[in-house]
Amino acid sequence: MPPAARLSANAVAVAAGVDSNWVYRAVEIGVLSEPHFAADVIVIRVYRVLSQLVWPDKPRQRSKKHALDTWQLAALHAARDAVTDSATTPETTLWVMQDSVQVAHSRPERARLESASEDGTEPSMLDAQVALRLPIGRWIDELPAILAKIPRREPRRGVNAKSRTSKGSSPR
Repeated sequence: MPPAARLSANAVAVAAGVDSNWVYRAVEIGVLSEPHFAADVIVIRVYRVLSQLVWPDKPRQRSKKHALDTWQLAALHAARDAVTDSATTPETTLWVMQDSVQVAHSRPERARLESASEDGTEPSMLDAQVALRLPIGRWIDELPAILAKIPRREPRRGVNAKSRTSKGSSPR
């Protein structure tokens, strides 16, 4: 992971591939805080998906604003934690269910979640559940290359001097 460089809201949006309104909305409701860092890119990608997810047995009106549910908060925290977790690999997967969130860092861990017991007596954790699988390990793995492509702007110099002369005062 790159060092903890600060990112603008626009840089987070560009890196996440979302409109900047998603970032501002996430800050407004407390999903993200300022200043922004690389982990926020992953969090905003997960937030965008989860904010639009409607479970089959829990219909919601799209025209109403909704507070974040516990399962959404748990998934967002798990995604943020995965960015700095030393166990995270490109294989890391975030499973989001209505009542729990699971993170699997390898194919064998994913298989344990997805498969019944070897003798077939115990069902898998995911049997008879609706679950969303997010490839956060790949997103995290791609993050340094994405952040490297985002142009960095230098602070504008002389803005105060220009604003003083444009307000009617003459430079001395």
